[in-house]
Amino acid sequence: MYENRTPDMFPRIIAAQRFQVWLLITALASLALTGALVFDLTRNLRTVVISDTSKNLSNAVNELLQAAQVKGSLPSLREELDRILKPVSYEVLRSHADIEGGYLWRDQVVGHTFPTYTEPESTLAQPEVESNEVRIALAESRQQGGRVVHRVRQDGSDLLVIAAVAGTEGKPAAWCLRRILNFSDTSELGKRLLLVAVMVVALITIGTVLTFSFQLQRGFAQIQGGLARLETEAGYRLPDQNHELRPIVQAINAMAKSRQSLEQDLRREDRLRVMGRVVAGIAHEIKNPLNSLRLTTRLLARRLEGEPSVQEPAALITGEIDRLDSLLQSLLVFRDDETGRAKQQDLQPILDRTLALVRPHARDRQVEIAVQTPAECSAFVDGDYLQQALMNVLLNAIDFSGAQGHVTLSIERQKQRMEIRVEDSGPGLTEGQLERVFEAFYTTKQGGTGLGLAVTRTLLEKMGGTIQAGRGSRGAVFTLSVPAECIS
Repeated sequence: MYENRTPDMFPRIIAAQRFQVWLLITALASLALTGALVFDLTRNLRTVVISDTSKNLSNAVNELLQAAQVKGSLPSLREELDRILKPVSYEVLRSHADIEGGYLWRDQVVGHTFPTYTEPESTLAQPEVESNEVRIALAESRQQGGRVVHRVRQDGSDLLVIAAVAGTEGKPAAWCLRRILNFSDTSELGKRLLLVAVMVVALITIGTVLTFSFQLQRGFAQIQGGLARLETEAGYRLPDQNHELRPIVQAINAMAKSRQSLEQDLRREDRLRVMGRVVAGIAHEIKNPLNSLRLTTRLLARRLEGEPSVQEPAALITGEIDRLDSLLQSLLVFRDDETGRAKQQDLQPILDRTLALVRPHARDRQVEIAVQTPAECSAFVDGDYLQQALMNVLLNAIDFSGAQGHVTLSIERQKQRMEIRVEDSGPGLTEGQLERVFEAFYTTKQGGTGLGLAVTRTLLEKMGGTIQAGRGSRGAVFTLSVPAECIS
């Protein structure tokens, strides 16, 4: 199924990537063209502004000159001339926004007005830089035979544009100027740098968005391929992602792990259910013949009691029959109708009986058993079930601890549970063993049946308990948890 989906998946991914590449090329081309146009516009802005301003000033200064000539003869006194020409210049310049001007008579400014911002009778003080530029322009106009002359001067951050024209004999000269605020080469450079910065930010943004898009595209492809593999490989996990898809990948992996665990539990339940049905069918058939064999063997042993050559084989046969009977009793635990008889009782007598049964085996193996129990400990359990479960765990711990080994048994209450912890000094359990240690017929012990821990788990579950395996400071650790009180 995974192989069938792959050919359909990759053409869509390739098509999406091609579209993103074309989108990137188009965006970069548009950005470059826009930047070139705006950059050229800012570069030519100064020339355009100066040209338009010069035209307006030329019109204004010619109108001023014509208006003065219409007045006819003018007085020679400056004060009288200023009084007469102020209304004239004010009326002319009213139609020219942001332009101030007046006349020059015998190198003295007269009729100076600025209609955009002042009244006709206002007295204006002209800065020295403006006055000097007006006189220079007027001198150039006289040299050029009375033509309009323009002067452009940078005054700090302001741009100063001046127009002047010399008058005819006996008539005052006319001048106009416009001060454009905050219009310098430095400000133009700042605008260009700002434009470059905006373009760089736009490029970074486009690159980031497309990179993120490519990552998402690859991430979705990996997720889609991983989901296809999960249909056939339950143990497969999606590779971790380093972007926004990581929570999705982690959720899918968690779901896959949960599904795998659930499937393992279902398989275990199926095996136990099948085993229970098989055991229920054969238990009756096997138990009676075993009893007959046991009675017959004991009868023969009594009749031939004086024959040493017969006693040893008879004892061996009886022991094997008892072992088969014990194995059959273990298998009967897996029946669905086999339920425990739990009740509230003290755990100490159960521990004492269990330890009495396993200590001879521990002495033979030269293993020391240390017990740590509280003064009072009771639980809601089936005493026989708990004794059998605890004995299975202790026997395993003794076998794996080896000579001069140590086994520690401790009991501790955890909220509504009593936990019995058994830790050995053996080699411990690997990851693979931890996953399968409670499976029926799985064993790593030579000569083992693989039923001990499976029976233990089933016994505990029948009375509301659990068992967990892990790695301790020295060897393996098994924790048996049972209800501390009856849970209705």
